[in-house]
Amino acid sequence: MSSATKGRNSIDQQYTKYVFNTSNGHETCVFYPSALDRPLDDVPWKSVNMSFKLLNVDSKLVLTLLANHGFREVNSDSNDYNLLWSNNHVNTKIISSLRSYQRVNHFPRSCELTRKDKLYKNIEIMSHRNGIKNFSFVPETYIMPKDYNRFISNQYRHRGLWIIKPFDLSRGRGITIMDYSFKDTQSSLKENVVVAKYIDNPLLVNGFKWDLRLYVLVTSFNPLVVYLYEEGLVRFATVKYVCDRSRINNRRMHLCNYSVNKSSPSYIRNSDPERENVGHKWSMSALLNHLRKEYLINTETLMREIEDIVIKTIMSATAQMLPAINCFVPHNQNCFELYGFDILVDNKLKPWLLEVNLSPSLGIDSALDSRIKSSMLCDLFTLIGIPIVDPTVFNFNKSVRRPKSDIPRKRNTNVNINNLSNDEKRLLKNTTDQNLRSRGFIRIFPTDVSWKKYSSYLDNINGIPRGSTIPPFYVKLIRNYNYFLNDHLFSDNSSFYMDISRQDRYERSLKDSQRNLNDYNDIDDTADISKVKRAISKCLRDGYTFSDLQARQTFALYLTYISALLKKCALEKHYVNPSSDLVLMFLVKASKNLSIPLEIEIPKSTLSTDKKSMEIFQLLESFLLKYNYDTVMYTAHESTSNCLPHKLFNLFLSRARKEDIEEVIGYSKHNCLSSAIHPVIDTKTSIRSQESKFENRQVPRKL
Repeated sequence: MSSATKGRNSIDQQYTKYVFNTSNGHETCVFYPSALDRPLDDVPWKSVNMSFKLLNVDSKLVLTLLANHGFREVNSDSNDYNLLWSNNHVNTKIISSLRSYQRVNHFPRSCELTRKDKLYKNIEIMSHRNGIKNFSFVPETYIMPKDYNRFISNQYRHRGLWIIKPFDLSRGRGITIMDYSFKDTQSSLKENVVVAKYIDNPLLVNGFKWDLRLYVLVTSFNPLVVYLYEEGLVRFATVKYVCDRSRINNRRMHLCNYSVNKSSPSYIRNSDPERENVGHKWSMSALLNHLRKEYLINTETLMREIEDIVIKTIMSATAQMLPAINCFVPHNQNCFELYGFDILVDNKLKPWLLEVNLSPSLGIDSALDSRIKSSMLCDLFTLIGIPIVDPTVFNFNKSVRRPKSDIPRKRNTNVNINNLSNDEKRLLKNTTDQNLRSRGFIRIFPTDVSWKKYSSYLDNINGIPRGSTIPPFYVKLIRNYNYFLNDHLFSDNSSFYMDISRQDRYERSLKDSQRNLNDYNDIDDTADISKVKRAISKCLRDGYTFSDLQARQTFALYLTYISALLKKCALEKHYVNPSSDLVLMFLVKASKNLSIPLEIEIPKSTLSTDKKSMEIFQLLESFLLKYNYDTVMYTAHESTSNCLPHKLFNLFLSRARKEDIEEVIGYSKHNCLSSAIHPVIDTKTSIRSQESKFENRQVPRKL
């Protein structure tokens, strides 16, 4: 620690950036996703010998982020590390020997959540004690082979599809779907599998089935502290969904796992992290935005129901895990765990829990994967609070250990911290510091609102979820920290945490992405038109298009310039406008497509050039008036997804000359302006050809 502090004065700004000062007087590391691309040279703990150990880790993401933050990797036999990251469960011997500064990414007995049979059994137990309707977020499930006879006697009453899943496999391995006759799959029911009712009415997006991968972080089970990451991933099947028994073997229609669909020839990878609704993997923010805009779905209610599933699921396994945690975890902050929750939403907008994954995949398949997972991991490393300490030095709080057999203290609503024991003060400070470091993680339990909603599921005396089957002997060893935390965080006199609306954060990523596109940090109000045109050109090359409104506004501006040219020709007789006949031809065709057709009276051929130009000018002005009215009506409910950023477009519109509009139209390979305004212009005559004629024939010249 001291070696890191020596250089503090010389690199004070960097030290503040990379170090969090805890309430206990210690310093913990702060991580940044920019380290994924290059090593960070200014981290202040390089001389402190910070290190990590990896066990059975197949993703390079964890290794790269830690190494580029100045951590060194130690071999699997070493005990001198700050962080242990494993893809599998960690041996309890390793956990019980942890020092107070060490962090490991698993709790003992996490299989109570991540094994499909244990997960369902724990939720079933909770539902019997607390009401089946409150825990109806898992499909009807049978655990084989012990439930075989019960399933056989019941399944004919539910004539539908069933899905068979092995207890402990992931990535879609071993999953099959069967109908109620199940003649060909009967033998598989004798193995260790769960059989669950197949949700055959999923909510579809563009005809495809999808599910959500959510990242849930638990930093403590006593007290229970649960965080949900503000961004998740949406995984799409690659074959359009059809509820047809003859196609139940098409895994790429029914399963959304990336490992199942990645080899499909129709799988589309997202190569642009800023475009979150492209291909077969979206961000959760993009999905919520899509559901709200396209289907008018109340996404806030949907996310509240998903939070409800996460909290109740974690609670259901808490009692089964607490004895092992109490026995083997020596310090309160040693263990944390990141779970991957898979959620399916049906067409009645009911979310269903599919499974909970141990060590969710951190593989990077796309730029969107990289952005979301690297940010999530850096926020996780920051939140858990890795103390800046040399692991080869053994003098860091060795005596501070988890209390094993304290008698539960009587609940006390007095929040005076001076009345608390050292353990209670430490717990309160750690919880406070974690929330301050949470960044992209949102604490969903406990909060003021969630505590009031879910505390009824906890026993008043020991704080353990009601209905759980835990031996009385262990109950006496477990101290009720849940109610203690509530008394000191959410009492009337406390200002620690206030529960606020979180929906803006769940949809924030897409809004931020859109806002970044709209802002274009290098495009401001002082940018010249050439810079704006280059930015628009880049957008069009990247696949963005003019929205209907933008296309019509652009065309209206173009016609305004033509109108001004006609007026100038009429007022200044030394100007000749040879394109007036072309404008007249356009008006005759286009006026018929207005909502209220405009009557076009052809000027007499005997009129002089200036008078003819004036009449055509007046006709064009009348057309523009009605055209602009139609624009407002026509685009009132248009979808603006994937359109040019609004600020960038508005900058262009405020500065563009006639030549600039012609140039920008030429950027679009798909003639997006022409297709967008086809109700106004005959489809046989594209706007580009019209403007080419204007460009060739409408150049004023002096007599």
